[in-house]
Amino acid sequence: MATLQILTITILFIIVIVSVVVGTRAQQKEREATERKFKQLQLSNRAERVEQHVRGILPINTDNIATDALYSFYIDCLKELIDYSDSPEKIEESIAKAEEERAADPQPFTGEPEELSFQEKSTYKERLTKTAKMLLYMRRKGRISHTHYKLCYDYLRWLNLWLQLNRQLVQANKNYHGGDMRVAQTLYGVILSNLKSNTIDRAEKHQLEAFIQDRMKEIVAPQIMALQNAENPEEVIEELFLELGETPDDELLGESPESKN
Repeated sequence: MATLQILTITILFIIVIVSVVVGTRAQQKEREATERKFKQLQLSNRAERVEQHVRGILPINTDNIATDALYSFYIDCLKELIDYSDSPEKIEESIAKAEEERAADPQPFTGEPEELSFQEKSTYKERLTKTAKMLLYMRRKGRISHTHYKLCYDYLRWLNLWLQLNRQLVQANKNYHGGDMRVAQTLYGVILSNLKSNTIDRAEKHQLEAFIQDRMKEIVAPQIMALQNAENPEEVIEELFLELGETPDDELLGESPESKN
């Protein structure tokens, strides 16, 4: 009788131990699955945000200095995501696509850009701000060096200035091609003054300065020729200054009085 009781207690004890072990393993697997799902979601969201930053500035991107750093971070996120994804093949396809896009040339810089609407400029400026924050996050996480971050930040500052100059530059080019050299010359002069007063040191800035200076040389060439051939150079100079001074601001910006109302 005592032997039967001992055997029963032993069996119950074994059942309890097995239940505890099975329950613990089930909880551990559930916890691991939850942690895996959380890590997958975290990496997926991070990769998606970085990708949005890259694609957001590609239409105005003339240098890969910032997008290259973002692509590097994006690809690393995808590579880490492979270990947590249920579809690693799709992630590998995304990595291959990102590598191909990363190697693509940026938009060529041109002194004759397309005119951007107010909404488009506002959207791009918002994207530049968010991209700058992402680069700062990467800097703090040690993804890029301080020097690299500074170069990327200066580039984003240039893009912001480029957006500000868009309307004046487009209007100046329109007047130049339309034959209204007086207005074109004034607008080019305003843009050149803004460029020279800005401390940003970028290749695109120097290209734009050279582009405008060439245009202004073409515009003033006939005036210089007329001055050289004039019997009264003082009268020619006075006439030129009078013409510039008579140009209203709304004409320089291509606005009509009706458009202001």
